[in-house]
Amino acid sequence: MQTILTLRSARLAAGLFANLFLSSALMAQGTAQPAPAASPTVPPVAAPSAALPDAKDILEKSIVAIGGKDNWTKLKSVEIKGSMDIPGAGIKGPMIARSIAPNMMLTEMELPGFGTVRTGFDGTTAWSIDPSGGPRLLEGTEKDMLARESSFFKDLELIKYWDTIETVGEGDFGGVACWKLSAKKGEQSAVLWFEKDSGLARGSEMTVATQLGNIPVVNTIVEYRTFGDVKLGTRTETSQMGQKMISIIDSVTFDGVDPKALELPIEIKALLEPEPSEEDEVEAAPASTPAAPASTPAAPAPTPAAPASTPKS
Repeated sequence: MQTILTLRSARLAAGLFANLFLSSALMAQGTAQPAPAASPTVPPVAAPSAALPDAKDILEKSIVAIGGKDNWTKLKSVEIKGSMDIPGAGIKGPMIARSIAPNMMLTEMELPGFGTVRTGFDGTTAWSIDPSGGPRLLEGTEKDMLARESSFFKDLELIKYWDTIETVGEGDFGGVACWKLSAKKGEQSAVLWFEKDSGLARGSEMTVATQLGNIPVVNTIVEYRTFGDVKLGTRTETSQMGQKMISIIDSVTFDGVDPKALELPIEIKALLEPEPSEEDEVEAAPASTPAAPASTPAAPAPTPAAPASTPKS
């Protein structure tokens, strides 16, 4: 989908979070019943130069552009607050995202007229809760994707999370001259765009697995800001299912996330509990109370003695 730190605004706000759950929210509002459609329009790619730079060199430059490995690895957690805006649907709500190294994350978003949408990963279990689908455990491709995107330091070792990454061309992406990289892992694939001059990640293209099927998604990072010693994308525009979503980051706080805030919700814990077997149900059934013994009939009352006769005088 996108790299984890340079594209944190996309992952924690518009990207994975929206891709997994926003479609159901839009349907509930009656605004976005998806129909099969062509992939989102992407600017044509120019013919590649005679010699393309190695993907490894491009990724190393991107790490420097966002602050460098030393500045990132000293961080332990991050809390991001912002908003998600879907202009075409008239929907805008607050968003908060929390991550803890090495691979825990939780995002929450309020959708007017729909409710709270949450998704998270605690290092083992991937899950979601929304008013339409209720609590749900994510499995298969959905889980794999969320697990990968939850890695706090993924941008620093991106090659580790894909089977192959190679430079395949160059072109204009979001109005910026970029290098085009192709990333693949199993059946999953993504196109990653990196600015030639600065090295900053500028966006991605991929098909995302959701409950509604595979959906083509294009993320474009429009703006960056510096927070402390590192840099984050603060405005990300996401195109999917004919809808444009805009995520904005307003504030970033490092190393203040309480691990308890990322614990599994009660509803998700309930889904993880094994269903009782018939034997368990039999053992759990209360033993029948033995019938009370029949009462012993009371002994008959003694017959009073006849009164003694009074002697005659």
